[in-house]
Amino acid sequence: MNTKSLLLAAVVAALGTASASAQVTSQNIVGYIRLSLGKGFNLVSNQLKNGNNNINTVLSDAPEGTVAYKWTGASFTSVEKVGTEFEGAAAFSLNPGEGVFVNVPAATTVTLIGEVSLANSVALKSGFNLVGCPLPLAGRVSDPATVGMTAVDDDKIYQWSGSSFASTEFIAGAWETADGNKDGPVIKVGEGFFYSTTSARNYVRNFAL
Repeated sequence: MNTKSLLLAAVVAALGTASASAQVTSQNIVGYIRLSLGKGFNLVSNQLKNGNNNINTVLSDAPEGTVAYKWTGASFTSVEKVGTEFEGAAAFSLNPGEGVFVNVPAATTVTLIGEVSLANSVALKSGFNLVGCPLPLAGRVSDPATVGMTAVDDDKIYQWSGSSFASTEFIAGAWETADGNKDGPVIKVGEGFFYSTTSARNYVRNFAL
């Protein structure tokens, strides 16, 4: 899954400069994230706030026949796009920091449009959670400057390759990565992943200009 984001560091820096010099009162940062999806299952996450974050709004340009699968903590609930809308999607939201499996009938590109949510708290339940970084940032999962998840021993991350999962475990205060980086695996912009933990808590990731 390839991703492109308009929300670059230069944009944020420019907004900060404008705020300092022109007394700008709005702190809204808007933009888009373009996700290149392969045919079949893709594991993605929403990182922008758009209205009520209903699946019909978040994935408005997904092709007909797309099926979205949301993890409930014990099983998946799914909705399929028929015509221009996902059927039965009234209660199917995808908030910043929530992940979803998206099964598309052919390779396609979808564009997420919205506003960066400056204050975010994602509930991590004991067991498996389907999540993503609630901000449009890429980086190591426990790097405080990017994804910023605080891990505890025995936590595990499962990343989808398009055909299988690769897992990484947090042991004795460090992630056991293949490259030896203790901050864990790299999470891409727009990537969803399963996070397994025995310690229920909130994953808080805020952003300030």
